[in-house]
Amino acid sequence: MKILQVTAALNEGGVERGTLEMAAFIVAQGAKSYVASNGGKLVSLLEKSGGEHFLLPLAKRRPWAILGSALQLAKIIRQHEIDLVHARSRAPAWAALIACRITRTPMVTTFHGTHKIQNRLKWFYNSAMVRGERVIAISEFIRAHIIENYQVAPARIDLAPRGFDPEEFNPEDYDRQAVHEMKRKLELEAGVPVITLPGRLTRWKGQTLFLQALGELKDLPWQALLIGGAGKKVAYENELKTLAYHLGIADRVKFLGSRSDIAACYALSDIVVSASTEPEAFGRVAIEAQAMGKPIIASAHGGSLETVKDGLSGWLYSPLSSQDMAAKLRLALSADTDLPATGSAGRRWVVENYTVEQMCQAEWRAYAAVCPSLPTAAENP
Repeated sequence: MKILQVTAALNEGGVERGTLEMAAFIVAQGAKSYVASNGGKLVSLLEKSGGEHFLLPLAKRRPWAILGSALQLAKIIRQHEIDLVHARSRAPAWAALIACRITRTPMVTTFHGTHKIQNRLKWFYNSAMVRGERVIAISEFIRAHIIENYQVAPARIDLAPRGFDPEEFNPEDYDRQAVHEMKRKLELEAGVPVITLPGRLTRWKGQTLFLQALGELKDLPWQALLIGGAGKKVAYENELKTLAYHLGIADRVKFLGSRSDIAACYALSDIVVSASTEPEAFGRVAIEAQAMGKPIIASAHGGSLETVKDGLSGWLYSPLSSQDMAAKLRLALSADTDLPATGSAGRRWVVENYTVEQMCQAEWRAYAAVCPSLPTAAENP
């Protein structure tokens, strides 16, 4: 079998990670794995896993650019005898749809986000993501969104929640001495709880809300880490630092920027927060933190309603309420709360339900629904 995934680019983000994870899984099944995209720093990882990359201007959204990409995709499909196309983002999905119609090749799509619907034209553009024979939803939240807004029959939708890599997110890789050394390098105070908010510095990730909540906890011992790059949003980063100063907590908050060692950052944390002000389509932070045995405090909307067991693996707070987030943080920092036990419960929960293996198996089943000749995927090949 020869399977072609189509996406805008291979830089960083949940879509890109899902593409790479599925590409490696396809190879592990003995099939041939191809990805077409505008390229990026993750292409080398794709090729190391045994996949092959086609460089196409798939990030371009203008109609004539999409048509040009479609013709190039049709040529690739014919030359390489592709059996199935899997589209993961909107402009590439339109190009893939045209190419698949030309070549009569089956296509599936993965719906990775809610994609705002401002008007009928935007709805039509977004609808590329429901035009495959099967539509893969990354959460129950997204599944409901597809049914409500695009009138897709539930029987055409396959659920494939995102997953974490158990080899990358393994708390046993970090003993007490290793965590102590990491804290020393970051100049964190020993014995003081570490509260971490991962997420690129963009307003909807809720950094402002997080700082406001911390400002209500000045009577408690804690230190906080904000992990995520600002990119071109330097003004927003400066705004956050100014807010921390005015709240009187600047000396307790560290901005670490983008980090490649996110699992290590979870390891040295006592509590992890997901503060998104808009519903996350899925939200990998919640499952990664729990995979590392860390309690998660998350906003009660979107994917977090599925991935966080409120009161067991962490706590949910009312979206947009810094007061409720502060209340949940105060509860977590209470002497009566057993954080390690909460973290252990979260670890068990996500290992049972949210691994990369489970995600890829679910996507493979969607492939098999349109390609009956596809063999059943092997467990942990």
